[in-house]
Amino acid sequence: MIYLGEVAQIPFMSKSEIASKAEGLLNECWDGVFPIDIEKLCDYLKIAILPVAGLADNFRIDAFISTDFKTIYADAEKYRCENHRYRFSVAHEIGHYLLHREYFSSRVWSFEEWKDLSGSGVSRVAESQANYFAGSLLAPEGALLAMLNTEFGGSFARNYFTTGSKELKNMLTSLQKLFNVSKEVVSRRIQDTVYGLN
Repeated sequence: MIYLGEVAQIPFMSKSEIASKAEGLLNECWDGVFPIDIEKLCDYLKIAILPVAGLADNFRIDAFISTDFKTIYADAEKYRCENHRYRFSVAHEIGHYLLHREYFSSRVWSFEEWKDLSGSGVSRVAESQANYFAGSLLAPEGALLAMLNTEFGGSFARNYFTTGSKELKNMLTSLQKLFNVSKEVVSRRIQDTVYGLN
């Protein structure tokens, strides 16, 4: 059993460091086509994906990675019917693989120990980092900025993001389709990328 007081904190990583990890993976194995084929990235990393019926309904999680970091278990319903959510969940688990594997491999040896960490400060930091990684992986900064600059005449006007203009709403829809992610993910990526929230 892990006692949380004895567990060292997840190392701090800036958003730019996390985005750099996502970019590094894309540089290694991505073919440049959108939306990014998340399953091919898993193949490259030798991570299996196993859909599980009832994962979200019974355990309130969309996906998790095994303690040996070799299998991502994903909710079967999300896999079939909510592709953008499934893709984000798998990208999030890849984030745990690349950002936290060494940390957790030396501290967690069973599912019970893994559960003990959920809800802790360690878990919150790890989840936040994996979420940022997933957004950076599926909607890379370079492609996002290129599209915004093309759409808005070479320089993205920050006030578009705050005014809720029709042009921005149309752009959010276009980006959501291109990257195959939710509008929330696109909005967050624009905020982080355009406003440099690192």
